[in-house]
Amino acid sequence: MKKGVKIVLVIVVSLLLLAIIFFTVDYFRVKKQEKPIFCVKTISYDGSKVTYWGLGYKVIRYVGVSPDEPYERNIGTKIGNWFMKYELPKNYNIKIEYKGKTITITDEKDIETIKNILVKSEYTNDICSGMITHKIVLNNETYYIKGSCKEIQKESKQAMITDEDLNTINNIIFNILKNKSNNITNTLPDNDIVINETIGIQ
Repeated sequence: MKKGVKIVLVIVVSLLLLAIIFFTVDYFRVKKQEKPIFCVKTISYDGSKVTYWGLGYKVIRYVGVSPDEPYERNIGTKIGNWFMKYELPKNYNIKIEYKGKTITITDEKDIETIKNILVKSEYTNDICSGMITHKIVLNNETYYIKGSCKEIQKESKQAMITDEDLNTINNIIFNILKNKSNNITNTLPDNDIVINETIGIQ
């Protein structure tokens, strides 16, 4: 075998071994919600998607707030080869149980606003014993808001929620209920009497 061919073969085998090692390490890091380390990072034009390019593989990460936030706060990740395509589902919604009503959020802007509030929060192990005021189902995950102690509970962990974020969620709920009430009123004859329930906003 010619010397040049041997050199090329050694280089190819070395790159293949490195690719396997790098992929294995980054694969298990991604599965543990940790940032890949053997990759080059690129960011989409709108900042919503971050791609980490490895040796023959890539990690696609969708962020909740910005590409500069901690890696573990992503809202969707997938690892695969360079040709892998991964998009978050477009047709999704958020369901909120609030004051005996179930509200479905379908407006994309409202969904992103609520999702950012839930995902950006840092969850710890301290759970308060306050009363649950909101139950929110997002991407098959359930979050509970306890208004009295300003916490969001996710499984056995909790995160603090600011008055501003809580008011933002409540205003979205209020506007949806208000629009539904107006639509019902507009479809009734003039001689019908409609009693609208007022939802208190904290």
